[in-house]
Amino acid sequence: MVSKYHNYFPSLAISVAYKDAKHDIAVAYGKPQTTNREISTKDTFLYGSGTKPFTATAILRLIDQGKLKATDKVTSIVDPYLKAQGQPSLESFFGEAIAKATVLESVRMGTGIRDFEDDFTFDQWVLAPENSSKFWSNYPYDAMSWSTSPQNTKGGGPLYCNPGECTAYSSTGFELAGLILAATLNPSGNWYDFDLATALSDDTSGYPSMVFPPKGHTASKLSAYLTVPGQSTANTWPKTTIYEQDPSILGWTCGNMVAAPRDVAKFFYHLLDAEAAAADAKPLISDASRAEMTNVQTLTTGWNAGRLKYGAGLMALTYGSHTSKERIPVLGHEGDTYGFLSSQGYVPSLKGAYSVATNVDNSAPMEEMVSQMLQTISAALNGVSAAPVVV
Repeated sequence: MVSKYHNYFPSLAISVAYKDAKHDIAVAYGKPQTTNREISTKDTFLYGSGTKPFTATAILRLIDQGKLKATDKVTSIVDPYLKAQGQPSLESFFGEAIAKATVLESVRMGTGIRDFEDDFTFDQWVLAPENSSKFWSNYPYDAMSWSTSPQNTKGGGPLYCNPGECTAYSSTGFELAGLILAATLNPSGNWYDFDLATALSDDTSGYPSMVFPPKGHTASKLSAYLTVPGQSTANTWPKTTIYEQDPSILGWTCGNMVAAPRDVAKFFYHLLDAEAAAADAKPLISDASRAEMTNVQTLTTGWNAGRLKYGAGLMALTYGSHTSKERIPVLGHEGDTYGFLSSQGYVPSLKGAYSVATNVDNSAPMEEMVSQMLQTISAALNGVSAAPVVV
């Protein structure tokens, strides 16, 4: 795959991983020009919206632990935190209707909050050379403000709809989920002091490469966590190398994970494989929460409305050859961020989980890699020959 796309993306690197009860496989290939070395399976990538299932898991864990209720009103949790941080109330950002939004709706795309990427000017602003190296001390608040700005709403109201009356894909909604987590678990700290990893598992040592910067802003450059430079090629934001920017630009709980695919695949296996969870003395979430995550419903408003099915932090995806009717269903999440594209999730038909990460923000290498990988694994497990890979 790297060879096929080399002329288009000469610094392309791809890392893939697959995990089930009997297999733990990881493969990586590529030689980014910035570092001029062959990557390994230990190298880390950015995952963008692939972070959302981890944020949803943290919220569901708090519900399982009785620290939150799914029906709790978000304003009752977040407004005191905002006041302590010297920020205005959620009503000041989103209008009085936001008082109806619940904790569970924050991770089910049901709050009605607009996506701050309905207009990509915010991303262009963040990634501009004069801004991308600075610490964004107000990132979630700036993102929420931008989501309701006239340029982003295009003349509409601050919300797509009243909470609970529609579902719409929104990264801003997952910023709100992050504030719920921070307000519950670290109420006296700034948003950037909250480390999502601490809310994900009783023991995070099983996922050693996984970090969620800015983590108290202990590093001033992404390269402190990220080992593979990314190439921003999209027309939606500046074309540049993603490596030396400040980690606060990643979007926090809607897109800040840095990890190696092997750890991401392992997490999804532990999270969504019922047999693995049953064998774990301390499963990540309860059976009820797992059912909530995987209860996908078609989004009604905004981006991909009427097509994309979404649960609590999970997308319903399918991959396969464009020339074949066979498609392999996945419960997971794709991630598109500055310089990187990824896909990760659980494959019910294989009873296994995977992660594929690429260091270019063009979807073609990632989508083709996922399709080829899952078809190859399916064929191997079912004892049939896989279709040839045409390069």
